[in-house]
Amino acid sequence: MSNLENQDEALKQIKYYKERLKTLSRSLMSLEFANANLSKDVLQMSEGLRVISELQLWNKETKMEVLLDLLAEKINVRLKMDVTLMLMPVKDAPLEYAPHYIKSYADYNKEWAFNVKLIVPEAFHRSKVSLIANEDSDTDPLVVELRNAFQLDHFILCPVIHDGEVFTYIFTGRRKQLLQSGKGILPYHQNILEAIGGVISAVQNQIDRNLILEKLVDKRTEELRKEKELSESLLLNILPYETTKELKANGYSKAKDYDIVTVLFTDFVGFTVLSSGLSPQELVTEIDHYYRAFDDITHKYGIEKIKTIGDSYMCASGLPVEKASHAEDAVSAAIEIRDFVERTKEVRKAQGRPFFEIRIGLNSGPVIAGIVGIKKFSYDIWGDTVNVASRMESKSNAGKINISQSTYELVKDKFDCSHRGKLDAKNKGLIDMYFVEPRS
Repeated sequence: MSNLENQDEALKQIKYYKERLKTLSRSLMSLEFANANLSKDVLQMSEGLRVISELQLWNKETKMEVLLDLLAEKINVRLKMDVTLMLMPVKDAPLEYAPHYIKSYADYNKEWAFNVKLIVPEAFHRSKVSLIANEDSDTDPLVVELRNAFQLDHFILCPVIHDGEVFTYIFTGRRKQLLQSGKGILPYHQNILEAIGGVISAVQNQIDRNLILEKLVDKRTEELRKEKELSESLLLNILPYETTKELKANGYSKAKDYDIVTVLFTDFVGFTVLSSGLSPQELVTEIDHYYRAFDDITHKYGIEKIKTIGDSYMCASGLPVEKASHAEDAVSAAIEIRDFVERTKEVRKAQGRPFFEIRIGLNSGPVIAGIVGIKKFSYDIWGDTVNVASRMESKSNAGKINISQSTYELVKDKFDCSHRGKLDAKNKGLIDMYFVEPRS
């Protein structure tokens, strides 16, 4: 082979290897570019997974509004999006959604975006699927509406499903001019957003459970409050308020000496004979009718009911809270009790029904008051003052109020009193008695 032919062959081989080198260089550059894109995708996927992990670590007491606001910011930063917002349902407007928690680049027209009202097609809403828009040629009406509404070329609309219903939509996207190699929303973006939606649903489940628990706690608290009020009301029906406070605070109540109070006794005249003609139920109903009225009257004058024994009603004025007007209040109450019984008597006589008449007696002096027993507490008073008051009642007449000398001295300037003799009282000797009436 001539030298010329050898030279031509060498040139051909050099040209071949140059072309191969160019091809290999281009392939290497393409591979490096693909590796770079893949690295970016892997980085973004890891960033998305970091958002999910951060979500799971958030405080369960975080309010949903705060969570969604922070989440929109994290999606923008971690997934390299330009705009992220939450489409929340408009109250009382089915299928209508409005943007909230908008996070965007500086020049984005948020004011425009906040005024958007989006009607989600019913079929799409029911499908509960994500919508990805990358192609400018996409003519789907919802894609066109979203693109015009939020001024983004590449975006995804991802529903957050909670209890089988759409709780909210995550909308996030990128501007076209910032994209490299025409890449917009990728499948892993959808996977990440759907995973984020699952975490949001879990957080909402916790919120729902907390609300249910709060309602149960509120309901139980209200029940306990009512039970406490009922218990205290029942206790106050048995014991004076001051004694109740002392009992609840200390677990016991000390007996107390009172220098002077006025004790009042009532008794129905001929009760045994009249009650024999009534059935047990009728008898209880009759006594209840009178005692309810007596309770109202004594409460009006701040008089403490002590107890009832059969047809006898006992109360005391001037305890547990001492007061200067104890005798005057007791006599006023006695007059109202007597007058109530008299009015009832006239009505019953006109109806041809049986009726009661009443005797009342009062005495003023020192007493000891306190609780007796450890079961079924009973507040009671003791002393000669109580015994004399009972004797004043037994020595009274039907329809009359009999008071002792000590009570007379306290009320003689306020009521009309008529002397009616003396009573021989044990340990007290002879005691003057007076019938008392309202001043003429």
